[in-house]
Amino acid sequence: MHQSNDKNSAKALDLRGDVPRSGSAMLAGFAWLGRAADKARAKRAGMLGEYHSLCPMDKGFLARAGVPEDEFLELIHRGVTDEELGAHFERHVGPANRKAANDWILVEMHEHLVALDREERRAA
Repeated sequence: MHQSNDKNSAKALDLRGDVPRSGSAMLAGFAWLGRAADKARAKRAGMLGEYHSLCPMDKGFLARAGVPEDEFLELIHRGVTDEELGAHFERHVGPANRKAANDWILVEMHEHLVALDREERRAA
């Protein structure tokens, strides 16, 4: 299993045989952001496999963060690195929206995160 910790990476993971980051992994203080980015980059590269980019969790996260889906996809399309993506979210998402997005992912959707980690063979 490949888990890149390179904050400057904009390279797509091949999700036909790999897994995206855990939804609980933080990127610039946001849970789910790295996972959404991994899936969007893989889709753009034609390597999404069985995953879904802009799935209900991606959409729920972006809605609570207050970042329009088309804005997120434009950043991915431009090839921004994780560091640049995180900086964009830090600049454009206020504390209340950050808290709402993180609380939804980490608290309300906790059981779903645990199930995903188990399914993707990460320690729960």
